[in-house]
Amino acid sequence: MKETKIKYFMNLCFFMYFAILLAERITSVSLSIANGVKLFDGFNTFVYLTIFMSVLLFLIYVIIKNGSAVKALFVPNETAIQKIDFTGLVKAGGILLLSGMVHSEYTISPLQFASYGFYITAIILQAVLLNGSAENKRILWLSVCYVVAFSMAIPVSYRSNLDYAVLFHIVEGITTYLLVGAFTCLSLKLFGGKTDLFSTPIFLTMIIADALVVGLRISEEVNYFVLISAIISVVIFVATKIYAHKNKNIKI
Repeated sequence: MKETKIKYFMNLCFFMYFAILLAERITSVSLSIANGVKLFDGFNTFVYLTIFMSVLLFLIYVIIKNGSAVKALFVPNETAIQKIDFTGLVKAGGILLLSGMVHSEYTISPLQFASYGFYITAIILQAVLLNGSAENKRILWLSVCYVVAFSMAIPVSYRSNLDYAVLFHIVEGITTYLLVGAFTCLSLKLFGGKTDLFSTPIFLTMIIADALVVGLRISEEVNYFVLISAIISVVIFVATKIYAHKNKNIKI
């Protein structure tokens, strides 16, 4: 019964995330159009194409793949809830997240942060479900802390006025796409029942990509939010590896 309730609230958190972020993105684009913003002009082309592609693919994916999750919201019986495919919700979340990781005009940041809060809550609830069967509870909760810090280390693609702005925007855009994909992969592992999210290739990708984004723009503006989040991610990753090395029975 407890597991059923947790899964219901996890499902609700995902749809709160979907609804809030989708509403914010639609509002941002609508205001941009209403106020004469050139949607397909230089940097804006990347931003608005990403939003349109992300939202469209998200809607298609939810309609095709997440019918059981939608049904469980309104018919919250145990049978319906047990049929929810949470990995499908994670994939939908990753697709939609791309739209929020590009800075469009009239972005409503508080709404975006509220939506991400629901996603993080779903991650924590999944960890609660896994806690009882986890081989090592410390690794599980360190993994949760790591993936949350990792999610905050994904840079939002902003317009730059650097002399080499085109190069910067290319690097920034690739980083945004790569790290959203990496975060989605880590989330898929967690919702697939894995408790060790310390993938070295993903970790190194984050370090290199964030270093390039922060470094290339440092003369214009220091992205402290990404920098601090990346540092926290490094500390958790390294500390966990040391902990596992000292405890020979732990393999990560």
